[in-house]
Amino acid sequence: MIELRRVRGPLDDTQLAWVSELYGPVDHKYRSLGYLRHQLVDNPFGWSLHVFALDGERAVGHCCVVPFRARRGDEELAVGKLEGLAFDSAYRGRRADGGSNAVDLLAALYEHAHEHGLPIVFGLAPPGVDRIHVRAGCRQVPVDAPAYVLVTDARAFARGAGRRRRLAATALSVAQRTLATLGGAILPAPGASAETPRESDAVLGSATADDGRWTVSGADAWDWYVGSGVLRVVEVPGRNGSRALVKLADDETAQIVAWRPRRAGLAPALALLRALARLAREHRAPTLRFQPWPGCDPGGALSRACRLAGLVRRAEVDLVVHGDEELDAFRLTPFFYVTF
Repeated sequence: MIELRRVRGPLDDTQLAWVSELYGPVDHKYRSLGYLRHQLVDNPFGWSLHVFALDGERAVGHCCVVPFRARRGDEELAVGKLEGLAFDSAYRGRRADGGSNAVDLLAALYEHAHEHGLPIVFGLAPPGVDRIHVRAGCRQVPVDAPAYVLVTDARAFARGAGRRRRLAATALSVAQRTLATLGGAILPAPGASAETPRESDAVLGSATADDGRWTVSGADAWDWYVGSGVLRVVEVPGRNGSRALVKLADDETAQIVAWRPRRAGLAPALALLRALARLAREHRAPTLRFQPWPGCDPGGALSRACRLAGLVRRAEVDLVVHGDEELDAFRLTPFFYVTF
């Protein structure tokens, strides 16, 4: 029989190590106690909420809620992001009594979060994991915010997949590179540099919601996002230059978070895509993606460039939410998830 232990952070190093040991095999960033400390302890609230499943004094399961600053018009909200659901393999699945350790832990976590003043918790859970949250009492809310995707490394993109998917990924990558080559005959490939974002770059992350929905703005916790180590600013020089906020980390999907061109039109957008495709390949990213949100793409030029360059549109997974149903209306930005 396992014990469910509720914890309001900050976590000590022993507890951070529990999280790392359980979730590190799922996401390599979680192997770093420094990264975990930054995300779970040094966030703008200074704490996060956890439920551990313990067998004796050994942690065999975990999930947490990280508090986020959100806004709805002029109103400031505190919401919570579900993160780090993992169980030791011996404790997964249905128990002999028909129950589930994961479902029991999540139900306790939702209650824990609401008791600490978070009216809603949310998570972008992949298929399979989302069903566990629903069984524990969550609702699924569709996300109408598809992303444009460029395959930058077909082998990494299809790693572990069947032959059919590997062939499809290779064909898509070849087609996209062909379009990029044709575009390069007109628009030379620009050099681009990636650097640590500055305080003045916070304007790239500014998001608002004045239509009754709530959102998460990167500008409201800029130092925390930048301190994660996964965000870079890419400067494309020249007449068709621009400045973009990008998620760029080795062996991970690269993502255009926000973009500001020096002038209007398609040329700066196409130049950015060519520069970022090169940087993504240098960082062994399987894909480069762009999920548009209001304010991140002046005039819609980058979205048009993505279509012209052959990037395919892929739907985001549904949001799982628990709590106040009035908060089911949201405007998704990458700051809901980008540093996790």
